[in-house]
Amino acid sequence: MRRCAAFLVWAALAAGASAQDMRFFYPAPPATTFQAIKDVQYGTSGADPLRLDIYRPAGTGVHPTLIFSNLAYGPQRSGAFYVNWAQIAASKGITAIVPDLRAESYVDDMVKLLDYLASEGSGAHGIDRDAIAVYAGSGNVSRTLPFVQNARSKTIKAAVMYYGAAEVKEYRADLPILFVRAGLDRPALNQAITRIVSEAVTQNAPWTLLNHPGGRHAFEIRNEDEATRRIIDDTLAFVKSATSQSYQTALRNALAEATAAGHVTAGRSAEAVTAYASLVKNRSDDPTLHLAYGEALLADRQFAAACAEFEKLKGKSLGPRDLGIPAARACFQTGDVDAALAWLRGIPQQYRPNLLDDPMFASIREREEFQALFPRK
Repeated sequence: MRRCAAFLVWAALAAGASAQDMRFFYPAPPATTFQAIKDVQYGTSGADPLRLDIYRPAGTGVHPTLIFSNLAYGPQRSGAFYVNWAQIAASKGITAIVPDLRAESYVDDMVKLLDYLASEGSGAHGIDRDAIAVYAGSGNVSRTLPFVQNARSKTIKAAVMYYGAAEVKEYRADLPILFVRAGLDRPALNQAITRIVSEAVTQNAPWTLLNHPGGRHAFEIRNEDEATRRIIDDTLAFVKSATSQSYQTALRNALAEATAAGHVTAGRSAEAVTAYASLVKNRSDDPTLHLAYGEALLADRQFAAACAEFEKLKGKSLGPRDLGIPAARACFQTGDVDAALAWLRGIPQQYRPNLLDDPMFASIREREEFQALFPRK
């Protein structure tokens, strides 16, 4: 209910406000910096046409594209809030799309929109079909965030979420997201945002949190200050950077290993083992990757395999603590106490953590050779 109430406040401020009574707290761009193309049909729903408005930078060429995911149809697309956002984006070198989207058929409408942009957009309107991002704010996040996380949305290369929350279980490792938090928003909503961002980072998703500590809900029209203007600038810079070919290439190149690391931190040890096993086949000379594989085996309780994997890494210039601690734990769990103690002795004293209270070594805690590793001061 609190999230719903926050959305109603935002809707009253944004969607219901007219151009005359709403101030968007960012300098209006000169009319010469963008051009508007209205009522372009992108699909149909039964007998009803689905249309969109395009705000593109002045001149020619293709540009990264930002879809404003807002429930609107027909004249509602002309709401001042999104028109201002779209004009500013266009003035900064981004083509903005303000489409018809309806609550009862949101997913279907978005799929049709993305299909249209992929097939018709570039030729007709200078849209870079390989650089499409989505913006959603407040209550719109609840439907947009799950949509962009779905595999059906692979044409979306980046997303921006403003002061809203949603239920998501799996986060894409190939979709950069900027999540913007309004620090003065309702506590329940900000707690939900903290949880979502934490879950995404735990899964190693490429998320960025941008906090507006003094910002209120819908701060674009409620906070007239430099912090608001800076966040708008940072948002548009993120769209351009995250959809760029160089960034997308870097993201793809690291995707397999990033996904494997996400499995580890999310506690999905079996998936991590499978992912790392595939990676080490092609990178047998990468000791850091093999260390990660060994740690995944250890987490999955494949102790003998982990101990053997760590043994291969001796003399490979890895940090003695980074290698020694997991190796000692793995070998100890196989019953090889001598090997575990040898690994621990190989860690220089100043870097050797105190493991006297580590439950994994509880059975040898009182042994003299184990106590000697951790002299009491």
